[in-house]
Amino acid sequence: MSTRREIDETVSGLLRKHQIFGAPVPVDRVATEEGLPIIEHALQGEVSGALISSNGVSAIAVNSAHHLNRRRFTIAHELAHAKLGHKGDQDHIDWKFTVLRRDGKSSDATDVQEIEANTFAATLLMPREFLIKDLKLQAGSNGEVELSNDQLAALARKYQVSETAMNFRLNNLGLISPI
Repeated sequence: MSTRREIDETVSGLLRKHQIFGAPVPVDRVATEEGLPIIEHALQGEVSGALISSNGVSAIAVNSAHHLNRRRFTIAHELAHAKLGHKGDQDHIDWKFTVLRRDGKSSDATDVQEIEANTFAATLLMPREFLIKDLKLQAGSNGEVELSNDQLAALARKYQVSETAMNFRLNNLGLISPI
């Protein structure tokens, strides 16, 4: 199990290693440079993506039918499984084939690995330091930040994430007050 601090440190290390200093984080480049090629394909049902490993080689499969923001989150989520050392289902152990999925189960907040992967993905796509820098531009004379819906939407577009994800991240970090 990884702590938030360990996840933050892992993400910070990746950002430094790949010389990323602003949004949007090129998550596809990070994954590829970390040895995880991305395969886009229309996947069945609720599956957003998977970390597929076979005979020591891994790749990230992403549902090509999903919106760009969702695909970016999925790539970051699957990269998290790899970087955090999560072990997948052993259903195909005879083939030395492992799959970690991103589907409806990953968002129900009961599986520790899925919670960690979601935290990692949000941290990678919306790094705290980047957000603080951008929010300073929105601060009023009293230093407080109150984002309008339009400002929140613009920030989400800049980071190439959904408005819901951006709002959740900003609230979770205590950078804005809940609406």
